[in-house]
Parts: sequence; C-alpha cells; structure tokens
Amino acid sequence: MSGEDIEALKGLKPSALRQAWRTRLNREPPAFRSRDLLLRALVYELEIAAHGDLKSTLKRRLRDLAQSFSADDSYNPAPRTALVLGSALVRDWNGARHIVLVVPNGFQYGETIYASLTHVAKVITGKHQSGPRFFGLIGKRERGDGV
Repeated sequence: MSGEDIEALKGLKPSALRQAWRTRLNREPPAFRSRDLLLRALVYELEIAAHGDLKSTLKRRLRDLAQSFSADDSYNPAPRTALVLGSALVRDWNGARHIVLVVPNGFQYGETIYASLTHVAKVITGKHQSGPRFFGLIGKRERGDGV
C-alpha cells in the first residue's frame, strides 16, 4: 500500500471509508463511530492483505505486554543488562562508595565472593532487596534508600 493510497483514503468521509472497506476487503467494516479509527483500521487491514499479518508469537507477546502494562504502571519490559566478567558495579549508599566486581563464580565485594547481587545488596543495606535493582541494572522505582 503506497503513501498515495493512504492519502486518498484520508480524504474520504466515513460512509466512503465503509464502502472502500467492503470493496477492497470483501467484508463488512467494524461499527466504529470514529472516522479516524475506521481509517486506521482500514489501512492496517490493507497492509495485512498486501504484506501478511504479524506472526502469532509476536501477537501473543504484544497481548502479554499489554496485560503487564495494564496491571503495573511501573512495568519495564527492557531486557536485563548482561554482566561481563571483570565489570565493576559501583553504588553510593549512605555516604560510602561500594564496588562489586563480576567474577567467574559470582560477585566479589570486599574480600568475599557472593553468589548473587541480591546477597551483596543485603550485606550493604542490611535488608533484603533486589540486587539488580539496587545496582541500577533493571527498572528503577522510587527509592527511599539513603542515596
């Protein structure tokens, strides 16, 4: 579908858009009251007819993401950052700088090696919390953590 086709459709009234839907797609259009929504749906359907629909796995992923966003305003679908051996994670906490090294068998903080960042965060703060979140590797929420 070309830009010219879309521009031509943009100039149509709702009744003409409905007729274009019937003519081009050989079925009844949805009962949208909004001209803009009807136009967008028609363009989408024409693009599917010309190029094919989204894969079912992608549709399922989009549906799951929509549910996650609806359920939690702070949901962050960004993939977690992969840690590279030898990387240093730095975090200032209560006036002190804490440095954690990524080592082959875990995370080195001071002279001790821990299996998880969550354990390191607990050692630093004295309370259980997400290590990846504490070190800024995943979505940030409002923190009242002494920074």
